[in-house]
Amino acid sequence: MSAKWTLRFGAVMVVLLCCGLFAWVGFDLEQSRDRERAQAERSAITLARLLEGHVRSTAQRFDLQLSDFVARHQFDVAERIPRETLDAELAENLARFPESHSFRVAGANGNYLYDGSGTLSSVNISDRDYFQVLRDNPKVGLVVSSPLASRVTGDVVVVFARRLQDRSGNFAGIVLATLRADYFEQFYRQLEVGPNGVIALWGKNLELFARQPSMPGWQGKHLPDEHFSGLLAAGHKDGAFHGVAVLDGERRMFAFRVLEDFPLIVTVGLAERDFLAEWWRRVAVYGVLMGVLLIAGVALIRAWGRNYQQVKTLAKNMASAYEAKTREARALLDSIPDPAWLLDTDGRYLAVNEAFCRYKGFPMDAVIGHTVEELFSPEEAKRLRDGQLEVYAKGGPVRQQVRLKLQGKDVPFEFLRVPVYGEHGEPRGLAGVAWDMSERYEAEERQRLITHFFDHSNDAVLILDQSRHVLTVNAALSAISGYRPEELKGKLPRFMVEGCDNRQSLDLISRQLDEQGIWRGELLAKRKDGSPLPIYCSVSSIRDDAGNIVNWAVFVTDLSERKATEARIHSLIHIDQLTGLPNRSGFTQILGQWLAEGRSGTLILVDLDQLSRINDAFGYEEGDLMLTKMSIRLRKVLREGDALGRLGGDQFGILASQGAGPGTFEAIARKLLDCVAQPMMIEGSEVVATACAGICVLGEDGDDVASLMRNADAALHHAKDSGHNTFRFFAGDMNVRMAERLRLESDLRSALSRSELVLHYQPQVDLESGVVDGFESLIRWRHPELGMVPPDKFIPLAEESRLILPIGAWVLEEACRQNKAWQDAGMPPKVVAVNLSALQFHSPGLVESVAQVLSNTGLDAKWLELEITESVLVQDPEHVVRVMEQLKELGVSLSLDDFGTGYSSLSYLKRFPLDRIKIDRSFIRDLEHDPNDAAIVRMVIGIGAELEHRVVAEGVETPQQLEFLRKHGCGDYQGYYFSPPVPAERIPELIAGKA
Repeated sequence: MSAKWTLRFGAVMVVLLCCGLFAWVGFDLEQSRDRERAQAERSAITLARLLEGHVRSTAQRFDLQLSDFVARHQFDVAERIPRETLDAELAENLARFPESHSFRVAGANGNYLYDGSGTLSSVNISDRDYFQVLRDNPKVGLVVSSPLASRVTGDVVVVFARRLQDRSGNFAGIVLATLRADYFEQFYRQLEVGPNGVIALWGKNLELFARQPSMPGWQGKHLPDEHFSGLLAAGHKDGAFHGVAVLDGERRMFAFRVLEDFPLIVTVGLAERDFLAEWWRRVAVYGVLMGVLLIAGVALIRAWGRNYQQVKTLAKNMASAYEAKTREARALLDSIPDPAWLLDTDGRYLAVNEAFCRYKGFPMDAVIGHTVEELFSPEEAKRLRDGQLEVYAKGGPVRQQVRLKLQGKDVPFEFLRVPVYGEHGEPRGLAGVAWDMSERYEAEERQRLITHFFDHSNDAVLILDQSRHVLTVNAALSAISGYRPEELKGKLPRFMVEGCDNRQSLDLISRQLDEQGIWRGELLAKRKDGSPLPIYCSVSSIRDDAGNIVNWAVFVTDLSERKATEARIHSLIHIDQLTGLPNRSGFTQILGQWLAEGRSGTLILVDLDQLSRINDAFGYEEGDLMLTKMSIRLRKVLREGDALGRLGGDQFGILASQGAGPGTFEAIARKLLDCVAQPMMIEGSEVVATACAGICVLGEDGDDVASLMRNADAALHHAKDSGHNTFRFFAGDMNVRMAERLRLESDLRSALSRSELVLHYQPQVDLESGVVDGFESLIRWRHPELGMVPPDKFIPLAEESRLILPIGAWVLEEACRQNKAWQDAGMPPKVVAVNLSALQFHSPGLVESVAQVLSNTGLDAKWLELEITESVLVQDPEHVVRVMEQLKELGVSLSLDDFGTGYSSLSYLKRFPLDRIKIDRSFIRDLEHDPNDAAIVRMVIGIGAELEHRVVAEGVETPQQLEFLRKHGCGDYQGYYFSPPVPAERIPELIAGKA
């Protein structure tokens, strides 16, 4: 009965022992699996953070290059300089950025204008989102697109683009660079994430841009991953999760980081079957062991049950045998789950475990009893045999690193061999165990790649200890700061910025790091040589498994180039590049500062009267030189503390500080105008310029920038209306008169469509015969409220607003139509003269327009005369001659109007193909009383006769004037003495009455 209970007790103990062992194995496997997953998560997060820095660095370099291009070439693009210049620079950018797919410039209509590849594509990108954002938002900076397919190459790219403007601030196009997907795929291919790992770069809406391993079929497509999309929709900027990949069905540990400034997302996925491979091997080993133990336990119980008495009888014999075998079995048991073995003194395998057979790929009976020479290649067998002999020679444990070719793969191992001795100390053989070093070597390789990335990153990187003292820095930090790594090690990095930023700001950063573990922002540091170093810092904590901070990572970007570019852009925006003075934008900023500081003084706008004539007479280069000299003169006149700016064209702005009283402002204005009126030498000629000035007092005539500038401009307009070399103080009714002027301009814009403009015709009479031989067409405006508006009120407005172009075209066609209508009604053919403004004459297509009008109306060209003024002739004379000759080829006659009132030159009369010269009415009016006017008229008539040009006198009102002209041989006259200008319907009656 006692033996039976002993048997039962033994069976229960075996079962309990097996259950306990199974529970321990299960708990150990679960813990090890969690550790492997946690390690994989940390690795993925670390790599994702480094890849984020790489992408951000690439994006910032692109932005700096695009910003620099905008600052230097946006006006060149707007003015369409030749492609060779900008294509070459874009090609240099393309070569400098291997990650770039292209550098291009597109115009305001979306067509490409310049291309770094040298080949200009015909595609249009005006419907692209990034193009429309830049076109519609003048203040937007860098725009980064989501991944999209290039219309030029068909490749999936990410576009970085900036806005281009012309000198007036209008949209002129964009400059863009595209980021290559294959660049990132090649870069990611160098990073070791396991055989089944994945690295990918996505758009903000999870459109695939780049992936390693590559999946071209998914590029540019949206990832249908609800879990990942949910994390992003919830506002997560970084994190990790475990799940099955949608694209290939692989279960992975994913880490992601959203680039806050760019619409891109970096993901790193480590395959579960890679990072749990060792764990599964351990499960298999434990499973085999547990199975063997279970079978052994069952067999033991059954053996106890079948032959308990035999066991009892043999117990003493087994005990002695067990003691002999214990030493031999212990090495094998301790080496599990890695390959383990026992050798006899002849080198034959006495025992091996399943791991050994699995690595070798042989069944156990093919190994037992064989030597290394029979199982391995000669080279491998020699290394293994040498290792065995070394153990016997040393008489103790020996480690050896060996590479073996197992099942077609080169596997690195570390061997540990120990000698096994008998009871009397004699060698009985060897016990050995081998550890697969593949994962360790792979980890070391990954560490080498991470170290390479750290050392060769474009961004400076510092690694700090828990108390934020420097542990190590990379070469980029030394390059930008001038400090050697040993000079920084062990120090707090804030010493580099304490001299530049206030201590309170630095303390605030420290508190934020203590509370949140992260800080990003700009700082002004100093280099070792003391020079300023603007930087962008990203500081984040590195934590252990328990969440405790163990290190700090600091990424530093040098902002020197960007700050320099911003300074250049600020200069281009706020400084006039010709004179070096503040431009309108810069001057209004200064005015705003004066108002904010409560300073008293006066605002004076000075407008030069003669700049356009000087440009016409001497060229724009001399006009620019005059502006430069004038700015120097004005600077010398002003007092210290006063401000001077060039507001555009021929206008200057002055801020003069408060003097003794209003009379002081008047004296300043007169001093400025006298300074302008001093003679100036241009191309050997002494030129005198005049100016007008508008004045308003700060605080009295306005308390904000806009109202002060508007009121000073109103005063300036009234000064200009009063004549040259005058100034006016602002008065309240000036804005009313300005509003009336603007209203008149607005009404003029619709006068044509409302048929308010009409033509009157003034006869031109042959002095010898008294017969009317032509008419001058003169425009009149019948305003519905103001009545008949004289030409001198609305023609200057039309010229300023360029409405003179459509009005002039209507006058030309209406005069030709009316002349043809008179002829068709039976009236004898007469010449009708039409005045052409300078804008009309120099506008493209004038000759074609005249020919079209003659064709449309059916009027013979010989009955049309075009009158031009001297201001037309001085602008590009070569072009003027060509146009006049083309008009003459049509059969049209040409006359020079108001001769003697401008920059009169006898060279005009012999150089240009003129038919008639018209003497201005200002010389005819005082002809009877002013001998100078009489002399001028006689001279012009004489010159006309010598050059065979017919002379017409304007403004003849008395018989004495007519007699003087007839006496000296003038050909024709017109004026109120014969007839004022009359409507077209009265011309036939007038001709019949004077016949």
